[in-house]
Amino acid sequence: MPPKRGYPLVPSHYGDFLKQARLDKCLTRFEMGLELEVYESTIDKWERGVAEPNIKNKQNIIQFLGYDPIQIKQFRNHEYIKK
Repeated sequence: MPPKRGYPLVPSHYGDFLKQARLDKCLTRFEMGLELEVYESTIDKWERGVAEPNIKNKQNIIQFLGYDPIQIKQFRNHEYIKK
């Protein structure tokens, strides 16, 4: 099955990782906003890369995802460089 429309295949920032999780869980931006205690428009800005979450929101995102997206990104970059 092909990925959903707009699905970030190579996530590069918090918003990309959130969008992947949101689409995987079939959540709307509004529903994800409720989970993370932010406005729907904030989720939209993060996903588009227009804004970055603050420290408190980054902690909530890590808790919601169950991992730190930046550590995953750094690991992927490190693995890519090794090849």
